[in-house]
Amino acid sequence: MADSNLHLAADIQTGLPHQAAQAGLKEWHRIAAALDWDSLPELLTEDVVFRNPAALEPYHGKATMVAILRAVFSVLQDFKYLRHFGTSTGYVLEFSARVGDEILFGVDLVEFNQEGKITDFMVMMRPASTVLTLAAEAGKRLAAH
Repeated sequence: MADSNLHLAADIQTGLPHQAAQAGLKEWHRIAAALDWDSLPELLTEDVVFRNPAALEPYHGKATMVAILRAVFSVLQDFKYLRHFGTSTGYVLEFSARVGDEILFGVDLVEFNQEGKITDFMVMMRPASTVLTLAAEAGKRLAAH
């Protein structure tokens, strides 16, 4: 079966993102390393779309994304980026972390606009059992605030 929504190989652009996206990525790395969630809204568009592995439907808006990331990063330990890959408008960032004694691997797919602000942020992680543990603990912390 052919899926008419699939990109043709010729339509896929890879390489170094535009300068504003490169600056945005540098700021994202700074925020994540410093856990500086109060600065994150300045890096996001008003209508940013955030997709996490614990929910099918995306979340919209700065405040929601900041609250979720603050809760998730309060659970994660030893978070580090391993590699990144570029497209014309963003990056795929491979990471690892721990949740308790369990190791977690994942990728962030991050899109930037021409001003270097994040427009779309999708997180994909494995293994599923650890993702469920992370989602449950982060959910408890979100509910407590």
